[in-house]
Amino acid sequence: MIRPCFASNYKADIMRGVHHEDDRYMLALYTEAASIASHTQTYTPKGEVQGPGYAPGGTLLKGFEVVEDGEAAVLTFDDARWERVTLRDVVAGLVYNASKGNRAVGVVALAQKTSATNGPFEIFFPEATASDGVFVID
Repeated sequence: MIRPCFASNYKADIMRGVHHEDDRYMLALYTEAASIASHTQTYTPKGEVQGPGYAPGGTLLKGFEVVEDGEAAVLTFDDARWERVTLRDVVAGLVYNASKGNRAVGVVALAQKTSATNGPFEIFFPEATASDGVFVID
């Protein structure tokens, strides 16, 4: 089972000042065949979804934002949308920084397998709070 998490190397990269707000962040989508987790260091095509309207590597994320909520810091993005795709059994996404050698940021896990047939497909980032955010450091 794929679980949401930061990539371990991303946390170290933050302390090194590697990633920046104006970098090019991407979201790639995956099936259960993927092995993405905290140990994932870079974008991988292994287990990535395939289908009409979906390009390998995923889509550009917009709206990079870090929100402070109490003692926590929450990283979030605008929701990602593919306008017309056919995808089967999507269970997760990998956020990665294409500006920094495709270094992994973290894993987004969907609540259930999701598909789309010649229509829109959207990944919603929840409210950027310590309790609801996907990427939280506290």
